[in-house]
Amino acid sequence: MYFSGEHHHQLDTKNRIRIPAKFKNAITEKLVFSKGVSPCIFVLPYSKYAERIDRLKNLPQMSAKVQKALSIYMGSFIELEEDNQGRYLLPANLLKYANIKKNVVTVGVDERLEIWSEESRDALYEEMSYEEAMNVLDEVKV
Repeated sequence: MYFSGEHHHQLDTKNRIRIPAKFKNAITEKLVFSKGVSPCIFVLPYSKYAERIDRLKNLPQMSAKVQKALSIYMGSFIELEEDNQGRYLLPANLLKYANIKKNVVTVGVDERLEIWSEESRDALYEEMSYEEAMNVLDEVKV
């Protein structure tokens, strides 16, 4: 499954979010939420999360630096339960990391979703234009 596009919406008053229907309809498994590389929340189908974990098993076990980084990385993952109305209660630590207050943008990025605060997403577009993004992708030979 691959995701693309973006959808603007809001958290409710209890910090719950719905995955937009355009993305939700493609998901057939539990979702895992974590801190993203940028100030956003990554949302992965469980099978994609499991693939990431499998790749991490080969990291050096005797490197304190690697193990600290792994602890920080893995500590941000959480499997959230969807309520009977299709909402996910986002934990405070993820909301704080992503600077999310109310308005959000959910973006499909390949095999994951990203949940951004509207302000952070706007800042990203100010930081890098579409043309610059295409140049970066060309440089890495996508």
